[in-house]
Amino acid sequence: MLIRRKSFDLCTLIFIVIGSLFVFRIREYGSEAVDFQIIIRLLAWGAAAALPIAYFIRHNYNWGIINNHELFLVLFFLLGFVMIPFSENAFRSSIVLFSYISIYLYIKYLYLRYSDDFVISGIVIAFSVVVICSIFYYLFLPDLGRHIYWYDDELFVSKRMSGVLNTSNAMGGFCAIFILFLVTAIKKQLLNFSFLKVMMFLAVCCLLLSNSKTSIAAVLLASLFLIEKGRFKFFVYLMLGSSLIFVIFAVLIDFSSLLVLLSRHGDPNELLTFTGRTFIWPVVFDVALERPFTGYGLGVSSAAISEFSYLIGYTPAHAHNLVLQAFYSMGVFGSVLILVILLYNFFKVSSNQLSNALAMFLFITSLLEASYLAGVASYSLMALAYTVVCKRC
Repeated sequence: MLIRRKSFDLCTLIFIVIGSLFVFRIREYGSEAVDFQIIIRLLAWGAAAALPIAYFIRHNYNWGIINNHELFLVLFFLLGFVMIPFSENAFRSSIVLFSYISIYLYIKYLYLRYSDDFVISGIVIAFSVVVICSIFYYLFLPDLGRHIYWYDDELFVSKRMSGVLNTSNAMGGFCAIFILFLVTAIKKQLLNFSFLKVMMFLAVCCLLLSNSKTSIAAVLLASLFLIEKGRFKFFVYLMLGSSLIFVIFAVLIDFSSLLVLLSRHGDPNELLTFTGRTFIWPVVFDVALERPFTGYGLGVSSAAISEFSYLIGYTPAHAHNLVLQAFYSMGVFGSVLILVILLYNFFKVSSNQLSNALAMFLFITSLLEASYLAGVASYSLMALAYTVVCKRC
């Protein structure tokens, strides 16, 4: 009976991951039309919320707050409810908040009902489906599997891998988080070793194909938290020393050539402006200052920020910074709560190495991406839920 229940919950997790992450068709930029993708996602999030609630009620289970980190996350959800009436699109903000809470509840349900190891194994299996399907998308459905972007109302398809996700940066972040889970699964010997090695190879290949430099750098730094304490300082010094030697060597030869080499399109300004982010941040901040206490609502930035494309130069989907995105979406109180959630693991270190590694990864990527506030619940929200719930302080 327990084996069948575990199999059912694992299949449900796979469905939730597919429903939350997969992109099945290209939509017009800023489109507000309802399509079958949101129906699939609502079904997935409905299952993610209904199963835990039914289980906790049926068994009269005490599913209270586990730790202070989780308390701050719950407070953020409550603030989200309070801010819904002030949203520019209350219906969309409600759906976005529902997706966050659903993923959080299901991760917590798996952790409380089974174990930390079951959560890791389940996420590894579910994420493996995403990677395999992403490779298929990339090879056989390039319009879906490669990064697309809108410029002057024209759609462009690049060589960067986006897989089943909506952007190449999202694919890179997903693969990086998947790698951290894979390393932990290998260390704990949770699944077949050959399977884990193959998935590690595929995940690294997909990460490189995404060409997400932020995710590559973040996963290298975050992986240090998965190293045993005796080797931690050695690897820190090794990475810092190697980086310093590389920078000194590059500066002595030709710094401008280094910038050209590291940029995606041969333009040094891409790095100097963080790929155009320095144009986005002041515009979003100025707009957010007009509603500093309520914000504009969760999940509305893809349509709202596009109105200021004439100031930015293109049409970004979000603020490309987590705290700034929180300020834009939920005002100053939302940004403060997000900052506390983001930095909590640095003040209260968990004995769970994976939790610390994910916290570091989310912190680094949040500097240049909206992370788990970019839209509806995605892989980063799953990582946050694990970091918050499955920790041992």
